Amino acid sequence: MLVLDVNKLTKSFGFGSLFEDLSFSLNDGEAISIVGANGSGKSTLLKIILGKEKADKGSVNIRKGAKVAYLDQTGSSIDDDRPVKDVLYDAFSDLLMMEKRLNELQAKLSENLQDEEYEEILRKYCNLLDRFAFAGGYEIEKEIQTVAGGLKIDKSLLDKSFNSLSGGEKTIVALAKALLIKPDLFLLDEPTNHLDTERIEWLEGYLKSFKGAIVIVSHDRYFLDRMSKKILSIENGKGKVYSTNYTGFLEEREREREKQLAQYNMEQNAIKRLEEQIKYFSQKGMEKNSSTLCDRAHSLQTQLERIKKKAVARPKVQKPAGAKFDEQKKTSKRVIETKDFSVILPNGQKILDRINIYICSGERVAIIGKNGSGKSTLIKAIMGVQDLEMQGEIIVGPSVKIGYLPQIITFPDENQSVLEYFENESGLSEERSRKILAGMQFYKNDVTNASKTYQAVRK
Repeated sequence: MLVLDVNKLTKSFGFGSLFEDLSFSLNDGEAISIVGANGSGKSTLLKIILGKEKADKGSVNIRKGAKVAYLDQTGSSIDDDRPVKDVLYDAFSDLLMMEKRLNELQAKLSENLQDEEYEEILRKYCNLLDRFAFAGGYEIEKEIQTVAGGLKIDKSLLDKSFNSLSGGEKTIVALAKALLIKPDLFLLDEPTNHLDTERIEWLEGYLKSFKGAIVIVSHDRYFLDRMSKKILSIENGKGKVYSTNYTGFLEEREREREKQLAQYNMEQNAIKRLEEQIKYFSQKGMEKNSSTLCDRAHSLQTQLERIKKKAVARPKVQKPAGAKFDEQKKTSKRVIETKDFSVILPNGQKILDRINIYICSGERVAIIGKNGSGKSTLIKAIMGVQDLEMQGEIIVGPSVKIGYLPQIITFPDENQSVLEYFENESGLSEERSRKILAGMQFYKNDVTNASKTYQAVRK
């Protein structure tokens, strides 16, 4: 049964059109992955489907009565100081409102009422009680425990403030809340961000058994390969649906580009030949004052204009980021070393216990572990910005310069342009700054836009 129908959507911003005439549909049990370059409108499309943003043209139709759940890639930046359990209860807002109304009616029944008024309130109370029970009002606690168990959210985490959680733990809570809604349509924006391997595998298992429709935006190609057999590619403002997984899409797109390039080369050769012939007949016609030769040149010119009008564009190939990381000579081979290093939480628990590592110049090291196991805590300790109690020793090489990319990107002034921020932070000239930003695919107006206008991945 059809769950979602997106028909000829067009969305523009101040800098021009984001996408035009974009269409696709989804039935129960189907999943589609939206792919495209950063800034192509993937997250914006999800927000339009959800109703958070409006399209300039086109329509979005969701099956009447269908529940929609949305996992936002910026969920870990939400400010909410309530306990995690209260955040999860938000998934049952309709049931909680019904429960509140039941309590109000019950209190009313205990008052000294006339028989007629008592009977009317009792009737309302009984009807609402039946609806509450049928909708699962008495199963809320059980539902929370089931989902929390699947995502390995233990009781201690349920009692914690949402703001105190790590980025990965916040994503898990947001995911749990979305699951508790029991949606018919699931909108997932970068769902694997901050999740450890174990929970990604659990999420994949859940989504494979999900009976509703799913729309996924992700940069995790392995996740995309396993999760959907339908790809919506947004490229140069146009959307095209491929009935395959992500790997199949890449192969099919490459074949299309090769075919387009061959046609482009053929047409350009034809255009070049016509231009040469037009030049020849025009010159000869003028030299010999021949109307026949001039008419021939005019006929060829008409043919040339017709070919140019229908000619395909040269296929664009996305250039890789051109940032370079210049190596500098170190005074020591040792970059970072920890000796019996521990980090202790306020309750006395050691989140890191006697860690010993030795990282040499030129090495690439990945820190892996479950969410909340202390990965970011270790990074912050190395940066010297860890506020928790620490024991042991961290040694950073004397000439080591550290670059840090946090989970959540923020700017001191969100109204400042990308170019202004980069110039201030790097101390480089405008010309040099523009060149480096271009290497990261920030071109022309991109560098003068305020940082707040960009999605998280562009930040």
